[in-house]
Amino acid sequence: MNKENKNIKENITKEKIKVKEEKYTKDIGGATLNEKGKIVRVPATKDFMFKNLFGVNGREENLKGLLEAILKTKIDNIQIQNPELPRDYQEAKLGILDVRAKLEDGTIAAIEMQVRDQNNMGERITFYASKLYINTIESGKMYNDINKIIAIAITNFNYFNRREYHQIAHLKFEDCLDKNEIVKEIEEKMKNGEESDKLTDRFEVHTIDLVLFKKMEKPQRELADWLNLIIGNEGEIEMAVKRNEKIAKANEDNKDLSATKEMQDIYWLEKMAEYDYNTNINVATKEGEKKKQLEIAKKMLNKKMKLEEIEELTGLSKEEIKNIDK
Repeated sequence: MNKENKNIKENITKEKIKVKEEKYTKDIGGATLNEKGKIVRVPATKDFMFKNLFGVNGREENLKGLLEAILKTKIDNIQIQNPELPRDYQEAKLGILDVRAKLEDGTIAAIEMQVRDQNNMGERITFYASKLYINTIESGKMYNDINKIIAIAITNFNYFNRREYHQIAHLKFEDCLDKNEIVKEIEEKMKNGEESDKLTDRFEVHTIDLVLFKKMEKPQRELADWLNLIIGNEGEIEMAVKRNEKIAKANEDNKDLSATKEMQDIYWLEKMAEYDYNTNINVATKEGEKKKQLEIAKKMLNKKMKLEEIEELTGLSKEEIKNIDK
């Protein structure tokens, strides 16, 4: 690493330490406190907190409440299918932890929290849902016995070009471009609204865009209350717990989990990982800019331009310009 890139990393490291020292001044019993003496809430946008809050045995009511708000349906019974947590918390800090559950009618619902945009959300959620769908087929069973799959992706970035933060997708029919003759008998059914619009109702995908949600001035309905809890919107949470007992319970669970040294350690490990990732991106960007400047300077040298002019136009030092191609 050259001297300039090393300085970039050192400055960012100093800055992140400064931020932590300013906002979080005390540490009592392993829980980090903010300047008001309150425990710092670990938001459920962190995948490990999300898994602990909604995907372990004993917290079925939290998951039931969230799914009822997303699916707009009453759920009587729910069974979490993957309640295990990774044994090594250090290794889990960057892992993708999903939450899967089986509803009383056999439907499999799975939720995945995605924080970082890897520019493949459409393909990823399709692959994820397809894998869930295939895994429900048991040996000796018929296709009609396949359970319905509902895959839910909550993203902390904007990916799909849609106007609403909550979207629902199915495998659906579209108008055919061929000029086919319409069968009269079917045409009559179409007039009565009987034509099928879905290829199957057993494959359903939901996407929830937290970036769009945060831009809304006054989001309504129960789902908004759950999302405010997930992102840690303290003011809105205070109102939500008064309206909904399930959110009040989940809020207490969130605070209790946040108070543990274990969760705080994971939280800061993830923070450090984020800082490191951003640092690497910044360094790579700076390196790319410098490479481009050097290429331009080289062309200018080939055109016999004066050293002072190249220095002024590129921002490079005379020493850097002189050392090109050495």
